Amino acid sequence: MDLLLRYEIWFIAAVIFVAVDVLIGLDFILLAFGIGAATTGASLFWDDSLNLPYTTNWEFLITFFGIFSLCILVPLRILVKRLQREDDVADINKY
Repeated sequence: MDLLLRYEIWFIAAVIFVAVDVLIGLDFILLAFGIGAATTGASLFWDDSLNLPYTTNWEFLITFFGIFSLCILVPLRILVKRLQREDDVADINKY
C-alpha cells in the first residue's frame, strides 16, 4: 500500500479515469474520479510546502479521494443533465 503514497500513481489513475470516460462515454461519471485522483496527486506533490494532515497514510488518502470525488460528481451531474436538457430542445432531429 506504499504505492498509494506516491503522487505519480494518483496522476496515472487520473489520466486513466479521464481516458476511459472519454472513450466509453459515461456522461462524465469517471471525470469526477479523475479530478479527485488528480487533486490527491497534487496534494501529495506539494505536501512538503503545504503540510496537509491527510497525506500521512494511505487510509486518509483514499478517504480524501472518495469524498472529494463525490463532492465533484454531484454538481457535475447536475450541470450535465441541465446542459443535455437544453440540447434536447434545440435539436432539429427531435421527432
